[in-house]
Amino acid sequence: MKKISIFVILVSVFAFAFSQRTDYSIEYETHKVGVFNPQWEVSGTLNPKKYEHITGYFREELAKIILDGVSQKRVKVYDNRKRELNIDTVINKIIAFEKTLGVTIDKSNVWDYIIPFISAYDFEEAVTYNFRNLNIEKKIISYQPYIVHYKSFREDAVDTVQFPLFWIFPKDTLKDNAKSTENLNTFLIPDTVLSVLELKYPVKMPFTSSLFDQVQNKKIHVLTSDGEEFKSPKDIDDLFVQKGSASIYDDQTETERLIDTYSDITAEDITAIRIAENWAITPYNLEIKKIVQYFLPLYPYDDNVYKQLGIRVLKIRN
Repeated sequence: MKKISIFVILVSVFAFAFSQRTDYSIEYETHKVGVFNPQWEVSGTLNPKKYEHITGYFREELAKIILDGVSQKRVKVYDNRKRELNIDTVINKIIAFEKTLGVTIDKSNVWDYIIPFISAYDFEEAVTYNFRNLNIEKKIISYQPYIVHYKSFREDAVDTVQFPLFWIFPKDTLKDNAKSTENLNTFLIPDTVLSVLELKYPVKMPFTSSLFDQVQNKKIHVLTSDGEEFKSPKDIDDLFVQKGSASIYDDQTETERLIDTYSDITAEDITAIRIAENWAITPYNLEIKKIVQYFLPLYPYDDNVYKQLGIRVLKIRN
């Protein structure tokens, strides 16, 4: 009887663990996000097509808050190996970098000068993928801002010179500021920031399989990739079939003719997601928070380009 009880307990434990594992997974991602500060916004020299990005005011306010917190030493800053950096060292490196581009900056004016050019960030974050309701949540562990100068900007290519500034770990605030109530308000950035996350195992198949099951069986409300309502359920079904054409040669008539081809898009084909999110920053400790609003499933079109499945998966409101 005792053995049976132990067996029942073990089965229950494994069942509980499995159910938890299939509900969600937390993966640690490191990736770069451009908030898009083309040089035409600063000097009027380049004229790009329409791109999603943080508008000038919010992008510069974000940079100002970060640089103010760093210059006031409310947070420590680190290099890539998490060695603490001296502020003077950072300033001297910025001056040297700008000098290579033919720009001379006075030491007292460094922070003000670089604000318009801070337009990319490295993020290390914990991403929670919920397989049950397809929600995605993020918690930022650390981040690093970049100075970006645009050498050229074309529809098919962007050429930049970039300089990483420092890593910030928001929880590493200085102890002597712990009781301060100053700058506790959060600065909200309402612009939608788009970024791409590649899906890797063990997240990939549970998440994409759940996505296909819920969308194809109409268990979850989705929109078109442009945010419009689908006209009919069939329009959703058609998204999972890739239509094309092929040329075949007829030996009897010695002519070529085109035929329609059809192939299914499967859960295995979804290799990445384009995430749309809003940001907020707390000036006190420079903690950045991201709220995911929706995501777009992607599959490879070629080696360099993703193609959107055509659905927008909304964040589920609890």
